[in-house]
Amino acid sequence: MNTILPPTPEPNSPLSIPAKRSKVIFWKWTLLVSGVFVAYLMWQCGSGLYQGAKQSKAAVHHFHEQLNNGEFEKIVEEADPAVSKSGHDEFIEFLRAVHTKLGDATSESMGSVHVNATTGGTFVVVSFNSTFTGGAAQETFTWVKRMSGLKLYRYHVESKAFLK
Repeated sequence: MNTILPPTPEPNSPLSIPAKRSKVIFWKWTLLVSGVFVAYLMWQCGSGLYQGAKQSKAAVHHFHEQLNNGEFEKIVEEADPAVSKSGHDEFIEFLRAVHTKLGDATSESMGSVHVNATTGGTFVVVSFNSTFTGGAAQETFTWVKRMSGLKLYRYHVESKAFLK
């Protein structure tokens, strides 16, 4: 008796690879690509925080030098135009009052750093515990990242020396 067997597929033909195996390979590649993408995003966020902290430290030191020298007009000139929109003369008077009440800045230590990228720009919000000749203060600087570096966008200071 002659039995006819179905033809066996050749080793390299698509019929020889089971469907399950191709799905497993697809999932492995998907996981690998997803992992690489997540690692890239984490690296970008980490480097953004590092750069924001590094640049803001130098910018705060420069701000304190100008404040100590009474260069209030220069601070406003170098700041983002949003600072002047709130009132050019009022901000200069505010800086003058801060310097009069607190005195010269002698040291600063960085607290928290937050980087926020929006359609309006990249903002770096950093807090500093600063020491002035007239007492300690908690300063919060909001910087906006521009092509030329960080520009002062907002400045907030709190100190018990203001109560005296």
